[in-house]
Amino acid sequence: MKKKITKNDIEELFSKMRKAGWDMEQELAWGYFFKHETSEPLKIIAAELEQQGFEVVDINQSFPDEMYWLQLEKIEQHSIDTLDKTNQCFYQLARQKNINAYDGMDVSPLDLDSELI
Repeated sequence: MKKKITKNDIEELFSKMRKAGWDMEQELAWGYFFKHETSEPLKIIAAELEQQGFEVVDINQSFPDEMYWLQLEKIEQHSIDTLDKTNQCFYQLARQKNINAYDGMDVSPLDLDSELI
């Protein structure tokens, strides 16, 4: 099982992003990932999260583990505290809905010419 993302992990991420020149006071494209052995529960939480402003990017099956992945995206500005709260809510949602895992997040700039971390 993948280690849960802690507030300390987020502090380290933000520090690296700032050192790389990212403006953390701007909106960024935040991606969030859930995985499960079937797609149906992922479709259910995808619909719920769409109601909260998240965009469903994809639900696809990975190989060779044959797990299904839900990828969501939301353009938003985060602080360390708000990103930690979002992650904790998603861990809790996965538990409540019996989803195998909330598998974390990624981030990219809205300006596609910017360097990714």
